[in-house]
Amino acid sequence: MTFEATCCCKQISITVSGKPEMNSVCNCTNCKQRTGSAFGISTYFKTDAVLNKSGDTKIYKLWHKEQNHEQNRHFCTQCGITLYWTISTMPHLIGVAGGCFSDSEVLEPTHTLNNSSKCQWVSFPSNWQVQE
Repeated sequence: MTFEATCCCKQISITVSGKPEMNSVCNCTNCKQRTGSAFGISTYFKTDAVLNKSGDTKIYKLWHKEQNHEQNRHFCTQCGITLYWTISTMPHLIGVAGGCFSDSEVLEPTHTLNNSSKCQWVSFPSNWQVQE
């Protein structure tokens, strides 16, 4: 099974194989700002599951205060979408923006993270794993 994620203008893409290691909704302030939404969908694969990356990205480096780690976010220079990232505390994984998988339904998350920052009007299925 392979998955391809693309930015809005399709100038950059990433193709990964296999099953995600983790598929989560993150409620932290930073993910809200990154997506312009109430949360971000983050789908994590092992780094060796990456089959292809195409197009030129710029990297936005940040220190994530709430999670106490560094992130390197790869984004499109044309449309600005953050497509994938790496996190210093999870060097064996690569995160992909869950809503950017093209030609397929967004995979249902199994985790919800940083719930202390969750918008009060948001609720998630009871079978998801919850991490504060």
